Amino acid sequence: MSNAIKYWRNKRNMSQQKLADLIDIDRPTLSKIENPNISIDPDEELALRIARILKVLVTDIIKDKNITIHSNDRGVGASTISPK
Repeated sequence: MSNAIKYWRNKRNMSQQKLADLIDIDRPTLSKIENPNISIDPDEELALRIARILKVLVTDIIKDKNITIHSNDRGVGASTISPK
């Protein structure tokens, strides 16, 4: 999940601090969620808030941590996921 959240956050030109503020968590917690070496996944409610703010489907951010995301830039949910 961390790679997908970071990917979409960067795609939206959003800082960690901005996303953390919008989803009502502190930046260090978001950093831990995005860190692939730390196993912290958001609960369902937080995952939904993240997806809503990033304007993606929740399935776009709830993926295996070892993924590469290829986007065709057609908008929400327009991505393909492939294993690393």
